[in-house]
Order: sequence, then structure tokens, then C-alpha cells
Amino acid sequence: LVDRRCEAAAQEIARQLGLDHTFIFEDQDKGWKISQFVPDCRAPEVGDGQQLAQMMQLARKLHDSGLEVDATFDFYAESCRYEELLGGRDAIDIPGYQAIARKFDRLHGYVAAEPTTICLSHNDFWPMNILLDAQGAMHLIDWEYAGMADYASDFGTFIVETQADEATALRALELYFGRTPTAEEVRHNFAFVAFAGWCWYVWSLYKEFRGEMMGEWLHIYYRYGKDYLEKALRLYEGA
Repeated sequence: LVDRRCEAAAQEIARQLGLDHTFIFEDQDKGWKISQFVPDCRAPEVGDGQQLAQMMQLARKLHDSGLEVDATFDFYAESCRYEELLGGRDAIDIPGYQAIARKFDRLHGYVAAEPTTICLSHNDFWPMNILLDAQGAMHLIDWEYAGMADYASDFGTFIVETQADEATALRALELYFGRTPTAEEVRHNFAFVAFAGWCWYVWSLYKEFRGEMMGEWLHIYYRYGKDYLEKALRLYEGA
């Protein structure tokens, strides 16, 4: 499921940008890497306004870098890929799955028709992948899913993985943009919360199919995917 060549390239960029001071070396063929140990580190807290601002600045620095890797990442396309690994959408025997998946097709149509920014993105951007050291510096680690993606991809993962409420999501957007986001920016980013939740939900179904139990995360991903699907569709369709 992971492109190690892209991961290694993204790790090197992260080191150059000062986003990950821990990285030393990765073997892109075998998939192992060497990193600096960070003593007394912890995950930053979404409820801390200063730390939330720092995290949004990390994402913005990456997105504004103008640097590229030779790989793309798209949550909608990835969810479709995971469906195929499960035998195709029609093979997924979960009540209501097909109807929700068709709504995601509809939402994707709206998003694909609007202009956006494609940039280097982490795509698994959330506090457990950010080390806050004793000096207050942050190190963005775990670049397995990095690739050229819609800028909103990192916001989508962040909201899902932190289980943030809508007020926190809107505050995070303000900190990311450095201003109040437009209505178009809100609906676009909410769509990517939906895409991220749904992608990680289908990924979890595949993991469980392979014998790895995902526990409560399966339901968290499903809930955020479905809830933000409805929010985003209402915003796009003017209801």
C-alpha cells in the first residue's frame, strides 16, 4: 500500500524544509529508515491555540514550498483502489454502503469541477505524527502517504484523526489561511474531511479483511466520512 520511493523523497524534502529534523536516512527499496531519537517529546494538543496554530503553519509551509515528488495521492481514488482490493464495490456486503458510495461519487463530481491547488502534501497529517520536543519545536514524521495532492487533503485527515468538532475545524482553517475562509474554501475543505474519513474507513475494511482489527477507528472513520459527506453536499447543493 506504500510507495517507499516517494516516502524517501518526501522525507528528504521535509529535512530540507526543516519540517522533520529527525530524519537521517531511508532505504527506499527495503522500507526501513534511521531517525534521530527525540527525548521528552509528546504529541501537540489541538485544544492548545498556540500549538494548533503551529501545526497549521507546518502544513502551510509544506504546501507553499513549491517542491514536488513523482507521485500523486487522492483520497477519493485511494478509496476506490481499496474497494478493488476488496473485490470491487459490489462485493462489499455492508448495509447502506452502496448508497453512501454513490453520494461520494456525486460529491467528487462537484469537487473535481472547481479550481484548486495541487501541492506536496503529507496526507497523514495529525498530532500523533508530529513530535513536540522539550524546546517547543515540532517535527513532522511518518511520510508514508506523501504525494502531490489537493491542499485540503492534510486538513481532511487532521480533522478526522483528531475527532475535532466543527468549531475547531473552522478555527483550524482560519489559522491555515491567516484569515476567515471563504464559503467556497469551507465547503471544499469539508469535502476533504469526508473524503479522508471515507478513504480511511475503506482502508480499515481492507485491513480487517486481512486480519488486522481496527477497533473503534473503523467507526470513527465511518462517522466522519458520512457526517461531512452530508455537510459538504448541503453546502455544494445550496440546501
